[in-house]
Amino acid sequence: MTIENETGRIIEIIDKCGNVVCAMLANGAVIDIATTHEVKVGDWVVEGELSQELASK
Repeated sequence: MTIENETGRIIEIIDKCGNVVCAMLANGAVIDIATTHEVKVGDWVVEGELSQELASK
C-alpha cells in the first residue's frame, strides 16, 4: 500500500543522509525531505516540505 499524502506531523526519523531526511508521518507515509535545518519528531511537513509556520506553534 502506497500513501500519497505528503502532509502531516513527523513521528519518526528513519534515516539522515546529508541534507535529506527520510521520515515517517503520522498518516503512515514515508517520505524524503530536503532540509536546511535539523528535523525533529513533531515537526510538520506540508506537501513534502517542512513547515516553518507550524513548527513554531
